[in-house]
Amino acid sequence: MTSVKIVLSVIFFVIAASFINAQTVDKKGGPGSQGNMHKAPKLNKGEGKDFEGHLKFMREKLHLTDQQVSKIESLRLEHMKKMVDLKADLQKNMIDLKSIREKDNFTRADIISGVEKSNKIKNDMALAKANHLMDIWETFTPEQKKLVKENPQWLMGGKHPMMHKRMGDKRPPKMD
Repeated sequence: MTSVKIVLSVIFFVIAASFINAQTVDKKGGPGSQGNMHKAPKLNKGEGKDFEGHLKFMREKLHLTDQQVSKIESLRLEHMKKMVDLKADLQKNMIDLKSIREKDNFTRADIISGVEKSNKIKNDMALAKANHLMDIWETFTPEQKKLVKENPQWLMGGKHPMMHKRMGDKRPPKMD
């Protein structure tokens, strides 16, 4: 009789814990919950969320001129538009690749072609980012470049200076 009570208690505890956990996830507004259905989507890194603050920070630390600030802002907007297009192309390609995989008679060549197309788009995104950073780099004076070399996180997305500690001190390559 005691073992039946123990088993029933454990089953009750497991069921109760699962209900509590399900309610907690829904309250947090995690993926799939309806709590965030009508909220604006969160912006990813580099999509304008904190750029104004970062630009103000760079302006103060690097003593940017109004002309440099204007140039950086226009470069940023141009880059964002290009990245939106590339990300959309990548998503479309992933949908195409998924539809190929769902067919009954897909070939190795079909899959490889889709993967190569994805890799080309990702490569284009990496090149666009590198070109964007170099365009910004070229707007700096020699004194500003020296400051950025000493503090690469200022140019590499405005991360907190402690980012290298969190990432195991993996610093980005130095720019010459």
